[in-house]
Amino acid sequence: MKYKRDESYRFTFSQPIPCSFTIVGIGDQMIESKTAKGEIVDLSPQGCRLQSLLDILLEKEVRVRVTFQLDEGYAEIAAEGALQWKKRKGLSHYQYGVEFPKDESLKTIITDELKKYVKK
Repeated sequence: MKYKRDESYRFTFSQPIPCSFTIVGIGDQMIESKTAKGEIVDLSPQGCRLQSLLDILLEKEVRVRVTFQLDEGYAEIAAEGALQWKKRKGLSHYQYGVEFPKDESLKTIITDELKKYVKK
C-alpha cells in the first residue's frame, strides 16, 4: 500500500461527506461505469479517502470521477483521480486513497471550500 503523508494538510470530517463516483478508466481503457454512492472520509487538495460498499479490484490503474458538495450551498466539486490503495473497513466497507492530478484550479476550489467549511 502506498501512503502519501507529505501534504500540506488533510481535513478529516467528523461525519463523512456523501458523494457519488464513477469508474472512468481501467488501465489504458476508458470506460464509464454506473454511478455509485460513497462517502469522503478526509480531503486535501491532492486527494481524498473514499469509502464505499464496492470492492474494486486494483490489479490495473483505476481512475474515478468523484462528485461531492461539502454542505448545502457550497460549490459542487467534480474531480478525477487514480486509486492508490485499498483497505477493508469493517464487514462491508472498503476505503480507497484517491490521488488527484496536479491541477491548480481544482486545488484552489478544494482549498476555498474547505476554508468555508471549517469556519462555519
